[in-house]
Amino acid sequence: MFSLLRPLNVLLLPSLVALLPSLASGQQYEGETIPNSLPSVPGSELAYFKITDPNGSGSNLTLTNYISHNSAGDRVEGSSTKRVVIVIHGAERDPGTYMSNLLSALSQVPDSDVDFDSVAICAPYFPNGNDKTTGYPWDGSQGSTSSALVWSGTVWADGGNNVYPSHTTTVSSYEAVDQLIKYFDDSSIFPNMQQIVIAGHSLGGQFVNRYAAVGTELGLTTPISYWIGNPNSFVWFTTDRPLDDSDCSEYDVWRDGFTNYTEVNTYGDAIVEEGRDAVLARYNSRSIAYGRGVQDLGDTSSTCAPGTTGGNRNERFFNFIKAFPPSCPNPGVGGPCSTIDYVQAGHDASVMFASSAGQARLFLDNFNGTGDIAFDFGYPRRQTGDDPYPDPALNGTTSTGPTVYYAGNMSYYGCFTDQDPRSLTYTAYSSTSNTIELCTSTCNDAGYTIAGMEYGSECYCGDDLTARAEQVVDNGCTVACTGNSSETCGASDRLSIYSNGTPTQLASPSAPATLGAFTYQGCRTEATSGHAFADASTSSGTSMTLEVCASFCEGYTYFGAEYAAECYCGNEIASGSKTVTRADCSMTCSGNDLEPW
Repeated sequence: MFSLLRPLNVLLLPSLVALLPSLASGQQYEGETIPNSLPSVPGSELAYFKITDPNGSGSNLTLTNYISHNSAGDRVEGSSTKRVVIVIHGAERDPGTYMSNLLSALSQVPDSDVDFDSVAICAPYFPNGNDKTTGYPWDGSQGSTSSALVWSGTVWADGGNNVYPSHTTTVSSYEAVDQLIKYFDDSSIFPNMQQIVIAGHSLGGQFVNRYAAVGTELGLTTPISYWIGNPNSFVWFTTDRPLDDSDCSEYDVWRDGFTNYTEVNTYGDAIVEEGRDAVLARYNSRSIAYGRGVQDLGDTSSTCAPGTTGGNRNERFFNFIKAFPPSCPNPGVGGPCSTIDYVQAGHDASVMFASSAGQARLFLDNFNGTGDIAFDFGYPRRQTGDDPYPDPALNGTTSTGPTVYYAGNMSYYGCFTDQDPRSLTYTAYSSTSNTIELCTSTCNDAGYTIAGMEYGSECYCGDDLTARAEQVVDNGCTVACTGNSSETCGASDRLSIYSNGTPTQLASPSAPATLGAFTYQGCRTEATSGHAFADASTSSGTSMTLEVCASFCEGYTYFGAEYAAECYCGNEIASGSKTVTRADCSMTCSGNDLEPW
């Protein structure tokens, strides 16, 4: 989740990284100078901001930041500063890299009034336990020995409280940003400030998305906007999800949802306690600029929760804006205006920042305080509702054309998941010559009414979609057909479905509560060694049903069905077998596709 520093043709910085002496020499800005070995970034300095404990303890707390210099190489002067960009680093906790990338992007802005004198950049640092001695002093017996704010793991992205200094652990990372914002909003220091931008890419983008949702209303005089670039996930404002969440008990915990928010966070608890509608209303009251790198199809999830909103960053973005559509009802008159920009980039902050869209949102929109902002960037648009501030010259252009019909009168129906069991039951082929035409023709010739292309080269057929098939946004299918690169043939675990009319879908298989003398007990794993029921067994690849298995196991205490065709009987459950969720028993019986196996 980190962004590499890319060389750019007009980079004005003579060098990128050099180590500071162990005693940092940056300006203090009232905080304690924190000894560290963070890299220096030409065009900026380290600055130590005093952060006040929101509980009023009066403790001396310090947040380390990079602050940009003006064109003379001095501290930014308040009277000339019209804009500040506060950029949140990613998981690598490398604010110096983000400072360097933003300085480079700013140097490329074509407007001569937008420069190092009129724009300030601030890159706060949220260190954790991996940054001992690098980001703050550490003593093996005493622990952290300075006033530097330190967080645990990635809790800083959640708005969680600090863990050091140990005498005061009540400062949320969001509270620290609140205090930075209020500093730059102070007209006695920055009398000409016109715009504050909070920007984040990758995990920094997750930070900004959540901060915009629960952030305190600060009563600012300066307009503020939020730039969100390629986050791995978004916070979800409802309890439902676009994909199956039955196998993910933590799907709605913070920072993916709000179920346990007040148990783990103190910041923003008041708005969360008002309910999800109140949180969504606050989020919609913000001006959100979404930056989407259209080549970013990755996924760095460490939990199952993001997978309930999409298979990767790309699909999650489109599912999010479908569920919670951005809008720009009154552009240029001071009200909220959200935008969506498509950039030809992967998961790379430097390219996103330096793009025309990035320059507009970070440095140019509302530069003089007149409310003018750029239209959405990146046409044709890719999904209904993805053009909140359309360019009149391009409005209405999409990547879809008129309906095309293929063999068997099949036409495109949508992008669907392909799980276990498969969404289409017949495997036609895997071929480097795969095209929409070949797959639909193959399925039609075999007597099927549905064709599905997956992972570029694979073709599947059926007359029904199986129960676990779920429709996702069309942008979930992104892989080119191996036989025709201008066509799309699904993706990993995603099928491009073509059907003669609306495809039917099988009902979810269900186990009867009782079957003869047997009572349904749930879904279990096999034993640690061998089968959970080991007294007798039978199998049938074409005619196995729960009724057949129950009859075969008559006289035993238990029977269990597995792999669609196998039946096992026993009088006891072998050691190591455990109860799991019902969704884990998802295969259907070989003799009855309405029964789970």
